[in-house]
Amino acid sequence: MLRVVAFLVVLFSILLVLRALRQVLAFFLRSPGRPAPPHEVVGEMVRDPVCGTWIDRRLAMTAGGGGMVSVCSEKCRNALEEARR
Repeated sequence: MLRVVAFLVVLFSILLVLRALRQVLAFFLRSPGRPAPPHEVVGEMVRDPVCGTWIDRRLAMTAGGGGMVSVCSEKCRNALEEARR
């Protein structure tokens, strides 16, 4: 039983070290021109009024009309324009 516990502790420790190494390498190997990974919020987040999805304002599409509104996709832009008519 003691061997099993020792094995699990060693395995857990190795996994923690590998995970930390991966994060350090990812930080140093990311080039300056490369965009941040998708899970990192870089810009201002806005909510799509049609479907409620949160999107980065820089990646959002705009729908005209009574003012510029940020939407996540062409489908949501068409639905918003149809609702305004």
